[in-house]
Amino acid sequence: MRVKFTLIPNNSNKALQVNYNYFLTSLIYNIIEHSSKDYSRFLHDTGYRLGGSKNGFKLFTYSMLQGADARVKGDIITFGKGQVSWYLSSPINDFLQHLITGAFAQGQEIEIGPKLNTLDKSIGSNRFLIERVETLNTPVFNKNMHFTCLSPITVSTVLKDLNCHYLRPWEEGFADAIKNNLIKKYKLVYGKDIADADFKVTIDTAYMNKKSGKITKNINFKGTSIIGFMAPFTVTGSPELIETGYEAGFGEKGSMGFGMVKEVSRTSYNGLYQ
Repeated sequence: MRVKFTLIPNNSNKALQVNYNYFLTSLIYNIIEHSSKDYSRFLHDTGYRLGGSKNGFKLFTYSMLQGADARVKGDIITFGKGQVSWYLSSPINDFLQHLITGAFAQGQEIEIGPKLNTLDKSIGSNRFLIERVETLNTPVFNKNMHFTCLSPITVSTVLKDLNCHYLRPWEEGFADAIKNNLIKKYKLVYGKDIADADFKVTIDTAYMNKKSGKITKNINFKGTSIIGFMAPFTVTGSPELIETGYEAGFGEKGSMGFGMVKEVSRTSYNGLYQ
């Protein structure tokens, strides 16, 4: 299921650090804590795990903040007086219930990160009002679907020198990494192995050519540089895996604001990311 937060400024324009993902992740845990401290702590400290795995999956993802008048200058992003949309998604009912309950329990105003000290005093606020919280309709999932990114998709591999390498869409192993990640998430959500593991992801080449291959995005998350891509793409194969990606995020680090997508028609690709 997918939830949309509509945020509005109270009195002044809003200014955030352009790398605001860490602050949004922290905000999510804080909102959930207003509904259940135990679930917030479990999600943050443990997460959902397969067998004896040491690493847990949070099984949620969220979008970048979307505002029609958003402006980036240097390391600051500002939002004017228009609405700001923020989407969150998860296949876990407990997460969504605590998120919605916590959003109403914690009050109408939220704070995203620290207040910035800027020379322009009119853009120093980091507080937003929650105008509304609503659940959204889920698309019908089939064997061939077109998506575009609401937040970057990232997958990685460990090199021989044990350094982390973030795979680009044109590199060997990229599609398999997304598929294997989805298979694990599916098993966690449904408690069983996927019967049909057929899955293929294809980045829209016309869009890549239009952007001269510049579809990667580098996000600093609490001092760590994470590289992902943002572009239209097609997925074919298991509708169950596609649905898992739609709800829990395609690729890694969903809880850090990576891997959220929306369904689009193929004919709309040319109008994306203008």
